Amino acid sequence: MLADVKVPEVGESITEGTLVEWFKQSGDFVEIDDPLFELETDKVTLTVQAESAGKLEILVPGGERVKVGQVVARIDTAAARPAAGPAPKQQPIRPAPAGQEPEQPEAPVRPVPPPSLSFPEPAAKEPQGRRPETPISRTQGPPLSPPAGLAQARSKLGAKTEGEALSPSARRMLEEYQIDPRTISGTGRGGRITKEDVVRQVQTSPLEKARPPAVPPPPEGAPEAEAPTPLPAEPAPVTERQTRKPMSPLRQRIAERLVMAQQTAAILTTFNEADMTNVLAWRQKHRQLFRERYNIGLGLMSFFVKASVDALKSMPEVNAQIQGDEIVENHYYDIGVAISSDRGLVVPVIRDADKLGFAGIEMAIVELERKVRSRSITLSDLTGGVFTISNGGVFGSLMSTPILNPPQSSILGMHAIKKRPVVVDDAIVVRPMMYLALSYDHRLIDGREAVTFLKRIVQCVEDPERMLLEV
Repeated sequence: MLADVKVPEVGESITEGTLVEWFKQSGDFVEIDDPLFELETDKVTLTVQAESAGKLEILVPGGERVKVGQVVARIDTAAARPAAGPAPKQQPIRPAPAGQEPEQPEAPVRPVPPPSLSFPEPAAKEPQGRRPETPISRTQGPPLSPPAGLAQARSKLGAKTEGEALSPSARRMLEEYQIDPRTISGTGRGGRITKEDVVRQVQTSPLEKARPPAVPPPPEGAPEAEAPTPLPAEPAPVTERQTRKPMSPLRQRIAERLVMAQQTAAILTTFNEADMTNVLAWRQKHRQLFRERYNIGLGLMSFFVKASVDALKSMPEVNAQIQGDEIVENHYYDIGVAISSDRGLVVPVIRDADKLGFAGIEMAIVELERKVRSRSITLSDLTGGVFTISNGGVFGSLMSTPILNPPQSSILGMHAIKKRPVVVDDAIVVRPMMYLALSYDHRLIDGREAVTFLKRIVQCVEDPERMLLEV
């Protein structure tokens, strides 16, 4: 029986995404809940797991755009679980780099492991079939219009050897440098060619020798020989000094929302500074007992989440949003916390932060960070927030103006803690200070409310006991 592997639904407004990469290969036996592939949409990146056990057949390669509900693979649930399967996999992987003796048994099983035997053949045969296309792709290459030859390059790479996979980043580099993938020995899982493999090939002399042969075709025509002559010299420095890659759907979505926020809201920013002496002392005093009690560290973010909830309760005007020509007042406190990932900034939401203590907030933040790192964050984790906190101080930022996270009306920016001389009781003392920035939608929030709101946060941070007593 064949079970379809479909692109899951991740939200009402999401209809398509990018199948970034497969974690398995065709012919592999997968178990239930095994990670199959990574799906990236304009709002969230997640890992799709197997719902059935059996033999996997991949229908859509990595790097392709897919629709929600599209069948990208099938699992043969009637296939027997291979008992001797791991043995042949270990044999071709180990003997291949050790020596050339096992190349004969490996050749019929997988064409990737014997690069020393397959390399001379493509070197002799491949240039004959691809030589006419090489100058075309160079004249239309990365410096001018990369998408022009993208479809053709993908079809060539996809038609190499069955069962051999390429990561999207490796595929793009192979297209850019016009390298035959069969000349590279993959070091990834199951002989997969990774980006590092391509970079290693680019830095070696064989690549430099492979590029010049593309120059001989121009001499065949006398008038054209002079014009193409400088062209081979130009792509080399361009590829060394520039890298072109398509924007990911998530990055496109981030750009869209930030531009929309700038164009649709009247964004203003007010600043203040907080003396972090009491917070740091309070945290230092109780951090050991806190960890022993809750098995988690006591960070600074929980203080600012509690302070923001207190300020939102004191200034309910800030806890509102504009929808059309209506003002929607929120009576709950779902606080978004900006988390930086390798794919961009995401803002998961801590639900009902007003009902959580410091330990509950810290646990929620750790769990959200884990989901972001493991790419298991869901759309429900990212929606519904009423207020956002962004901590640029972890990267050393001293001052910034955060941009609103639509449809929210305000966002708090934390910054680095720096010791500075300040005046306390008419005396100059050195204190750990932090600049705070509150960006707000001036269509809804006036300066008085914004300044009062930020001042309330400063009061709570400088005197943490006020948050416990709610005074």
